[in-house]
Amino acid sequence: MRRLICLALAAAAGACARPAAIPPAAVPPDTVTLLVAGTTDVHGWLRGWDYFANAPDTTRGLARAATVVDSLRRSHPGSVILVDAGDDLQGTAINNVALRDSLLPNPVMAAMNAMQYDAGVIGNHEFNFGLGYLDRVLAQARFPMLASNVYRMDGTHAYRPWVMVERLGVRVAIVGGTTPGSMIWDRDKLVGRVEVRDIVPSVRAAVAEARTQRADVVVVVLHSGLGGDASYDTVATGVASENVTARVAREVPGIDVIVFGHSHRELADSTINGVLLTQPRNAGASVSTTRVTLARDAGAWRVVGKRGGVIRAAGRAEAPAVVAATRSAHDRAVAFATAPLGSTPVVWRSDSARVRDVAITDFVLEVQRRAAGADLASNAAFTLNAEFGPGAITMANLAELYPYENNVLRAVRISGRQLREYLEFSARYFRERAPLDSLIDPSVPGFNFDVVSGVDYDIDISRPIGSRITRLERNGRPVTDADSFTMALNDYRQSGGGGYAMLRGAPVVYDRQEVIRDLLIEEVQRRGTIHPADYHRVNWRIVPDSLAGAAYRSMRRLPYDRPRAPAPAARP
Repeated sequence: MRRLICLALAAAAGACARPAAIPPAAVPPDTVTLLVAGTTDVHGWLRGWDYFANAPDTTRGLARAATVVDSLRRSHPGSVILVDAGDDLQGTAINNVALRDSLLPNPVMAAMNAMQYDAGVIGNHEFNFGLGYLDRVLAQARFPMLASNVYRMDGTHAYRPWVMVERLGVRVAIVGGTTPGSMIWDRDKLVGRVEVRDIVPSVRAAVAEARTQRADVVVVVLHSGLGGDASYDTVATGVASENVTARVAREVPGIDVIVFGHSHRELADSTINGVLLTQPRNAGASVSTTRVTLARDAGAWRVVGKRGGVIRAAGRAEAPAVVAATRSAHDRAVAFATAPLGSTPVVWRSDSARVRDVAITDFVLEVQRRAAGADLASNAAFTLNAEFGPGAITMANLAELYPYENNVLRAVRISGRQLREYLEFSARYFRERAPLDSLIDPSVPGFNFDVVSGVDYDIDISRPIGSRITRLERNGRPVTDADSFTMALNDYRQSGGGGYAMLRGAPVVYDRQEVIRDLLIEEVQRRGTIHPADYHRVNWRIVPDSLAGAAYRSMRRLPYDRPRAPAPAARP
């Protein structure tokens, strides 16, 4: 029987899980196998279309993942449970048009309804646009959206903590949890309305309750990374840990399977404390598959085998049901992304933005600084794929350059000491005493490398972390610890997001709730034609020069950060 199931899965889905824990001869007649399929961090990738490049993308998209799920359901009739680990409502142009036309059916919910999810989890990006928008979207879901650790101010659950489903006579509890980091990243939208608490005790309580309700299997779905560094200081902020999936496996009894997301990585099959953990790739690039085998023991079901895997979506056809459900929104997203806003006579590129001062980064910095009337401005080099011109500048160009459509402009007052600490923290992007072909630290996301305008500085990456800013000047004068500046930045960074704890407590001197991407759009529209010289001033550099070139080559080797179309002329 196991061989037939495996052959059917290989034919239908192009992949096969590893052998079940029980050999065929030992499988009793009252044994069943369930299959838990998972997605996560879709971020608006509903269709196989890159709205930034205005071109097909055959490697990802929820419509391709849906084809995988359909094949699993055909090969495992009546036994598939489909879950999602969150972060779906933000990310691409299709999310933008959904936000702008928020009274129309939401395409994410339409796609997920078409796929017949059993449950989803609320990710941190679901909070980006406020609770009112989120409530309107969730009202359209034909499946429960879970978050056991989100509470109203009266102490009651803001969302369902868990749900019970049944497959082949087996009762399966699905418990959800989401990262508490939202209390920092979207603080202004949540404080006084809901509280996102520590995942571990909330999941523990939900699992215990599910077991008392006779759950035979417990699947925990988390929007929380496996472990390791958080992007914020839990002690200074008082906010519980961001990435606790491994802790949940170790510390919460009664769990069989954890499907998790948030970190945009992929994990087929790992076991901690007897709990199987799996993470599908983000953007609908893969579906996690967990086979859970149960045998009847004294009238009750008992888990006797678990095996995880992933099935890639690349190259698969798009599921007709999801295509139909998202057709209108997709067409509007293409029109939105390709609409010209202005023009430029030359090419601007970000492919070297983390190793040298480039004009396209300075464009963002100057728009922020001028709008806030600040001395300085900071912003992350979010992507290495942004590009303008020559010719029209479209909405897609600006969306790729500044992907976070909800970031708001603020300015804070900081000291010279805070500024130096800020720049030193950013410089962790480069590894210490590393080989020349691996100077970039893969554990530091590129979107945590910030650039500051308004001061002149050198980053000596030959020096130890924490002592790399060897020159820091303002108008030709060295910056002292006692100096004071105003600095324009986004609200995520102002709140200490990304681990920039030195900014916490810095007085906010400007906040008109202006969306930064909207300011960039308005700048292009107002000027009509923009030129690099209007914004670009070289004020920072990597030293020594030999390491700057090596850092560029090292950066290009990282698969998740590789520029789409590198330009030799842009190399340092």
